[in-house]
Amino acid sequence: MIAALLLVGAVVSPVVASSDKTIQIDEDLRVNAEVLKVVLGTSTPAHQVNIKFGEYSVVSSKVREGRQTTTSEFLNPVAHTRIRNYFTFVLKDAASTTARVKAEWNILSEKPGQCLEIDLGIDVDIEYCLGDEEPKPGLHDLVVAAVQIDGEAASRWTLLLDVVRSESGLTERAGTSFLTDGSRQIVIRPATSAGPAKNLLDLPARGFEFWEAGQSLGAVQYYAGGALGLNKNVVYLRRDIDPQLKLLLASAMTAIMEYKLEALLDYDD
Repeated sequence: MIAALLLVGAVVSPVVASSDKTIQIDEDLRVNAEVLKVVLGTSTPAHQVNIKFGEYSVVSSKVREGRQTTTSEFLNPVAHTRIRNYFTFVLKDAASTTARVKAEWNILSEKPGQCLEIDLGIDVDIEYCLGDEEPKPGLHDLVVAAVQIDGEAASRWTLLLDVVRSESGLTERAGTSFLTDGSRQIVIRPATSAGPAKNLLDLPARGFEFWEAGQSLGAVQYYAGGALGLNKNVVYLRRDIDPQLKLLLASAMTAIMEYKLEALLDYDD
C-alpha cells in the first residue's frame, strides 16, 4: 500500500499530492505548545534511529529485529505468531540531560485472552493480556519501553502502546496506552485529522496525544495524511511544563515515531 501511494502520488497534481493534514488536538495545548518539526536523519549501521526536533536529538541508537515464534493449540489448525523487535536510543536535550530508552515491539496475530511476558531487563517486567473479544483481521502491535532520565535513579517510566492495524496500513485502532512510573499515569490517546477519507490519497493525518489529570501535555503527529505524508512528523510540547517532563514526553514520542517507521517497513515487506 505504501509503495502504491508513493507511485500514485508521483503522478497526481502537485496541489493534491502536497496537501498536508494536521491532527486535531486539544485547543489549550494548541495555544500553549511549542510546535517542533521533526527531522528524520539518514539511518546508518552505527546510528539507526536518527531523529531530531527542537532541542532534542538522538545521540546513539541500535535496532535489532526478527525474533519470531509460532504457537498453536492442540488440534487447532490456526497458528499464532509473535515477532519481537528491539530498539534502544539515547535522547539529549539542550542542557545535555539524557533519557535512555529500551523498547520491545511485538507484532502479534490477534488471539483473545493471550498473555505475554515482557522483561526489558531493567526493572521492567510486564505481563500483558489481550482482550476477550472476537479476533479482528490485522496485526496487533504492542510496544513496551523503559525510559530512564539522568539523575532520576528512583524514577523509571514505562511506555505501553497498544495498536491494532490492518496489514495494508489503511486502518488502525488504539487500545489502552499510557506512560507511567507506578504512581503517575499519563494516558495516550489516538489523534487524527477531521473528516473521513474519500480515497487512498485522502487518508487522515495520525498521531497520539498525551493527557494527565484532564490536561493535554503534548502530542506527536507521525503521519500527515495523503500520499506524501510519511516523513512529515510534528511534535507539540506545552511551554509551561518542566524540562524533565518535556524530555520524558519527547522520549516517549521518539519511541512511537521509531516504532511507526519500522512498521512502515513492515507494510512494505
